Amino acid sequence: MKRTIKVLVSMLLVILSLNLTSCGVIDSIKSKFKRGNDYFNNVNQVDQISIQSIRDKSFKFLVTDDQSIEEMYNLLSKAKESDKKSDLDPDYIFEIKMGEEVKKFNYVVGAHEGNFYDDEMSFTVSKRLDEGLLQNLSIIRKPREFEYIYYEPILDVIKNLSETLDYNNSKIGVDIKDDVDCLKYIFSTDLESFLKKAEKIAPNIQIIDNNESDFDIIIRIKNRGHSTTQYKSNITVEVKDDSQHYYYYVVGENEYKEWNINIYTEDDLPKDVEKNW
Repeated sequence: MKRTIKVLVSMLLVILSLNLTSCGVIDSIKSKFKRGNDYFNNVNQVDQISIQSIRDKSFKFLVTDDQSIEEMYNLLSKAKESDKKSDLDPDYIFEIKMGEEVKKFNYVVGAHEGNFYDDEMSFTVSKRLDEGLLQNLSIIRKPREFEYIYYEPILDVIKNLSETLDYNNSKIGVDIKDDVDCLKYIFSTDLESFLKKAEKIAPNIQIIDNNESDFDIIIRIKNRGHSTTQYKSNITVEVKDDSQHYYYYVVGENEYKEWNINIYTEDDLPKDVEKNW
């Protein structure tokens, strides 16, 4: 009889252990497949969303109409909670007015882990939020395929000077801070992609961030006019040691959904281009 009781107790303990383990596994699976987050799901009302560009302080817009607020709120409520924040610089600051409370979040455009965060919380938001932002940007004549027309000429100039300049023993800085007409279109994820390509040519290249004195070679970009299908800019390369300057004119035209890009020096600049510069 005692043997039977021991067997029954052992069986009950095994069943209980399996049940607890199963519950833990199920909870773990649920947490991994959980959609949305508790924070934004528990917000009853969003009255207004303010979006400020980090790089272009003059570029700020308000989302006030009910439908747009609801769409953005729904995207935020579905954002996945993250254990870490993106290590990229934020592109925008979101101010979300919820009743009497205003919450500020940093936002990195692109679906990097933890791309929407404040000091306490971090979320990963959908690419659809990016698309909503870009739709707002499109009303201010953003060039088609801006990421290509902006960064590709810089890469071409870097390549063209690779046999002239000593990239391996020089620190190269790319200065975009004064390119005010294009700052609103520049995102950290695109800069990251550009630098990865540029590092294959010039290993010691970085974006200048209030540290111009640290660099031996400075590449400056200055837009000279753009529309959805036209693009003009100057790229200047300054070499500090010998005070050399290399000056380039970039002319881009979008034809049949493709960019035709010409890069000229001062010596080969066509008269018609110079006249309309």
